[in-house]
Amino acid sequence: MKEVNELKIEMINGSKIYIENFLDEFMLLEYKDRNNIAARKHTLNVFHQLMPKFIKHEDIIAESFSSHLNEFTGSKNIVVIGAGYGGLTAALRLERLFRKLPFFNIHLIDKYPFHTIKTQLHEAAVRNEEVSIPLDKILRKKKIHFHLGGVNFIDVKNKNVHLEINKEEAILSFNYLVIAIGSKVNYYNIPGMEENSFSLQTLYDADLIYEHISRTCALSASETEQSKREDNLRFVIGGGGLSGVEFAGELADHTAKCVTNFNVSDNDVEIIIIEGADRLVPFMDKDFSMRIEKKLTDKGIKIIKGEKIIKRSSDKVFLSGGSTIKTKNFIWTGGIRVSDLLKNSGLKTGVAGRVMVDEYLKAENNKCIFAIGDSANALNPNTGKPVPAAAQFALQQGRLSAKNIFAEIYGGKKEQYYPKVAGEVVSLGKHLAVGWMALPFIKKITFVGFLGRLLKAAIKEKHIFLLRKESRNWIKY
Repeated sequence: MKEVNELKIEMINGSKIYIENFLDEFMLLEYKDRNNIAARKHTLNVFHQLMPKFIKHEDIIAESFSSHLNEFTGSKNIVVIGAGYGGLTAALRLERLFRKLPFFNIHLIDKYPFHTIKTQLHEAAVRNEEVSIPLDKILRKKKIHFHLGGVNFIDVKNKNVHLEINKEEAILSFNYLVIAIGSKVNYYNIPGMEENSFSLQTLYDADLIYEHISRTCALSASETEQSKREDNLRFVIGGGGLSGVEFAGELADHTAKCVTNFNVSDNDVEIIIIEGADRLVPFMDKDFSMRIEKKLTDKGIKIIKGEKIIKRSSDKVFLSGGSTIKTKNFIWTGGIRVSDLLKNSGLKTGVAGRVMVDEYLKAENNKCIFAIGDSANALNPNTGKPVPAAAQFALQQGRLSAKNIFAEIYGGKKEQYYPKVAGEVVSLGKHLAVGWMALPFIKKITFVGFLGRLLKAAIKEKHIFLLRKESRNWIKY
């Protein structure tokens, strides 16, 4: 109690510097006493008693102090846009940090009422595996206000988020904002691409692909003409990145089994990957890429490298080398980009429309907005290169952004972002994967085959475990 009374004397006789000191000290005292109801009441009483006494002495400084007072004593909104890997992690960690503090409201916005495990989308698209968790299970008993809707505009100047909820516009103000909206498909303005292809970016996309594959395999049973059946069972994947190769490996296993069940030879199935670079998954080590290519070709998958798709029609793919491939089954996994929402907000953006952030994940020239995951153009301080869009980095950034917001408010030390690469695993079918993992005292250990698949499954289970830990709820999956 003595600390607060001493501050009272400083305030009445002090200058504007003391005002700012008082506000900082008051916030720290309020936080330290968060579990002591009597102490908190005393601190608040002293705080409110100061106002009329101070106004009587210094009207000019009191006006400044009053604005600080209103800013602090009014409820503060911390808004998180996106319930993906980074956004959901940030919201849960923020809730833990601010749960017992009276002035803070945590808001989470997403278009869907579920959290999608996007690293497993290829399993949903081919085998109809469950890869989503209802958000009500994760947010149960959490002091998080959830808003089901899309974001139309971020008003950076006035600190407002314009939402569309159930076809009605709503405005949500924020004191701090975490942008984690994820990414959308980038068609690179290729003629006919968007209209004539499947994509694999959302759970809805996966459902459409699964239905199409199931129908295509079933229809092959009644097709008596060999050439037509082969045309119908030709699947082309545009893009040999992570999503493309994982989908291809899963597809090879499933279609072979599916058509055989309909008494159709699996030799009639053809799967082709088209990659514009000179190797698959070009962002990975060359040796790693070669291992992936070997495993896929062993499955009978044809790989075309160094050619770009320049046009897509309803039944053909046109390549830069002049050749065409006939197919009605085309899945585009060739690129992602961030929504134009970020650029239109006035925030400074960089590669692929991602928000430029500093070493603390704060948007450049804006101390109250953070961007993480696919939304952020975060640089690796060791290499100076942008951090790739990957789940493990989004999770790290979600935790760090929450910690830095807390430090920003309570005057603690903010932590710089250093990406930690735990490993990489690429699944190439239900029972096959290639991966590596960083272990203590060992630079890298490689996993191939079924052991790699177990590692992939373990990574998914770890994500579920961490969600349970963050939310303190038993999440059944």
